[in-house]
Amino acid sequence: MRLRHLTAALLGTAALLTSLGAGAQTMGKASDPERDVGRAAPGQDNSYFHVTAKNRIPAPLLPLKAGQCVIWYPEKGVAEHTGPLPCKPMPKVEPGGWFIAPSKDPLFLEVAVYHDETPGVVIARGSFDARTRYLVRTLNPDTPMDVTKSKKSR
Repeated sequence: MRLRHLTAALLGTAALLTSLGAGAQTMGKASDPERDVGRAAPGQDNSYFHVTAKNRIPAPLLPLKAGQCVIWYPEKGVAEHTGPLPCKPMPKVEPGGWFIAPSKDPLFLEVAVYHDETPGVVIARGSFDARTRYLVRTLNPDTPMDVTKSKKSR
């Protein structure tokens, strides 16, 4: 008898959590579906980097010198990257690419992840440790990267 009550309670809790999770995915989202394609709801720990387990930049892509960036296509493998490019003017990134650039702090790199199908749409941004190449924190995809800001705005 106790087992039946416990099972019913667990099923009820699971249903409640499922309904709350579905609401959390839509709460706080902007009304622009093109901008939000592929993004997690604000405050969720299910960013692109966590969901895809891509939380480290491969060693062959680094180091970058000042003013240099690299574009990498993770789905094509480690060897599929552009090599160092000048950051300005900002190079075109094809869908599915990572734009990796130095930040204003030399200890960190910034990464912008482009949507797999929609050209020009950044779905995730992250700050990576330049030495270990590991993700330090996720950033707002809508804010400009340090490398794209003008010197006057710094």
